[in-house]
Amino acid sequence: MKPLIAIIDSFSEGRIYAPHEHLSMVSKAGGLPAVFSVETEPKEVLRVADGLLLIEGPDVHPRFYGGDPSPKLREVDVARDEFEIELVKKAIERGIPVMGIGRGMHIINITLGGTLYQDVYEIPKAIKHDWNMKTARPEQRLHTIRVKADSLLYSILKEVLNVENTNEAWTWVNSFHHQAIKRVGEGLRPVAFAIDGLVEAIESSEGFLLGVQWGPEYLEEMVPLYRALVNAASGRHRELEELMRRKIEAEVRERMEGELSGGQGESHHSSETNGSPHGTTQT
Repeated sequence: MKPLIAIIDSFSEGRIYAPHEHLSMVSKAGGLPAVFSVETEPKEVLRVADGLLLIEGPDVHPRFYGGDPSPKLREVDVARDEFEIELVKKAIERGIPVMGIGRGMHIINITLGGTLYQDVYEIPKAIKHDWNMKTARPEQRLHTIRVKADSLLYSILKEVLNVENTNEAWTWVNSFHHQAIKRVGEGLRPVAFAIDGLVEAIESSEGFLLGVQWGPEYLEEMVPLYRALVNAASGRHRELEELMRRKIEAEVRERMEGELSGGQGESHHSSETNGSPHGTTQT
């Protein structure tokens, strides 16, 4: 059975919108994509989800990391912020694999106490990151990133990375964002960087919790990212099935032992009441 990968997107004008590129990538990776809106309860999403994919969207409001709105802040969706932060908290608690893309990476970081640059040009000597899809096709590779060799991300993308030394490798990616990670959240580590030092990927050492800044859904060589999420979700699904099987077996065994014990007790009691007393003769 294919693992269900829950994708969260905005709800507008009575419809849920999710870029078909993500749906296609999840399907190619062997998963079953399902789109949920913020009108769903987080616990209901996680009740059926084997994995969680947080995708691009509006800016995250700085109130969620202790900041005030900058004049450079763009569109926000506070309801979606609240929903996704709560969703990630509960997913981490339950050990559900999570991958965040663009805004999704920011949500992971903020959930674990990290902060953001409200605009990338707060970073000294920042290169151009906020390309517009109307003027730069999304499948174009626009700048390089360097990936740490001792990371999960490296192991996932090693077939498409250019290896220069034992410490890191590099590749080209697209770039359509204007916010970026400032302080990395607790339990996370930055594992990929742009030439200006901007964090391009984060991951956790516990479970499958990964975030990337670029748009892998437009780059064919990034299918392994989605496959890693799907594989992690499949693994968790199998673990839950095995736990359920053992629980059922234990319950059945306990019930059978109880019935056997009860049956033996009744048999012993019957023999005592129906048997002839010692030293008497039946007529």
